[in-house]
Amino acid sequence: MSYIKRHPVHSLRNTLVFLSCLLAAKMPAQQSFNLELPDIQITANRVLRGDGDTYGLGDWKSTFTVALDGTILKVDGTISFTEKANDFTTIVGEYHQRIEVRALERCRHCQVSLGETTGAVSGPNIGARGYRWFGGQGLVRWAKIQTDVFGEDVGNIGGTIQFVPIRILVDCSIASND
Repeated sequence: MSYIKRHPVHSLRNTLVFLSCLLAAKMPAQQSFNLELPDIQITANRVLRGDGDTYGLGDWKSTFTVALDGTILKVDGTISFTEKANDFTTIVGEYHQRIEVRALERCRHCQVSLGETTGAVSGPNIGARGYRWFGGQGLVRWAKIQTDVFGEDVGNIGGTIQFVPIRILVDCSIASND
């Protein structure tokens, strides 16, 4: 049996490689998960211009953004209906919600980023014909919107917004078991 003498630097290097592999296996550096947002209701309830009735003329648009503040996901949106004739009525509304993301509570030493953070949906005012589905873009999957009613539109137009899942990427430099 032969004995091969190794230089101490080779042993140290092999030990460091082994320890780094062991630590990497114990501490996942990057993970991601999807967060499903609930459907929300948004209503145009404030007149900016005109008489408060769009008379089935014009367009509408709704936009949404999400942002992360620690473990709180901020969801903010607007909706506006504009009349293209008569007195050019404009009716708007806002939506604000704060959602606690408990999965991020253990990520004090992590960098967190969001996938898609904006979305929009829009379409023509189709008159007082009830609710209709409109396809969205980005963060917004669909919207079921009533664009007009008979009589006063303020507080009576708007609808349901559905979102795509939000991808959350967590990059942890230090794992924490607290």
